[in-house]
Amino acid sequence: MTIEKIIAKNGAWLDKRRTGDLRAARQHKEASLAIASQYRAFERIRSRLFKGSIIPSELNPTEACIIEALENAGLAGRTSNGAVRAMTADSRRFITGGWLEEISCLAALEAGADEALFGQQIKWKIDSYWGENEIDVIARFGDRLAFYSCKAYSASFRRSNDRNRKKLMEALHEADNLADHFGDDTTFVGLILSTDLYDEYAKKPKYESLFGKARALNVHLITLEHIKWDRLVSAMAVPSLIGDIETPPNM
Repeated sequence: MTIEKIIAKNGAWLDKRRTGDLRAARQHKEASLAIASQYRAFERIRSRLFKGSIIPSELNPTEACIIEALENAGLAGRTSNGAVRAMTADSRRFITGGWLEEISCLAALEAGADEALFGQQIKWKIDSYWGENEIDVIARFGDRLAFYSCKAYSASFRRSNDRNRKKLMEALHEADNLADHFGDDTTFVGLILSTDLYDEYAKKPKYESLFGKARALNVHLITLEHIKWDRLVSAMAVPSLIGDIETPPNM
């Protein structure tokens, strides 16, 4: 059984012309790891990568390591005055969130997925209705599908920010819709967020209603605490999250 054959049961099929490049994701892996391991530092320089206003000599060591990884992967380059910037549309896609899709897809394969795709366009037909959706990451563990929605949001969560809370809740429902549309009773659904949603001092979620709704919808939250490589691999392994989605891996 393949991903393609499983989703065909629900009247859907893969658009093979519109899918992420797994070979490129492997080439970008060190850059993705650098961002995932120091996401708050990456946030400080992300917008400047689009403007070409990063002067390497002004960076702190952590920021400099991230820039070096991006340059080594061909995802950033030098302007005529020596500043660093994202030079291409592909590099800008990567920097604005593609890195999270790529590293999550690679982590799913590392976690034992038989197949994994990212940035995958899926087309579907129900009765006389046609449509299409882009799914950030699809993985197959045996005959069981896993859908992951990846959101590269701000690392900081503020309870008082209603817009932020609404955006997170909408992302949760968007992830749940994937299973309703393309999955079955065995489908695993994950929402991967680059936001810090776990209070390590209080030992509880910062946004409890989000976690409660995720529990009710059976959507498994993978947050900033999980996205460093080893923890992400553990989180992407489908059986590892069942029964406990509120506690991040041991710090």
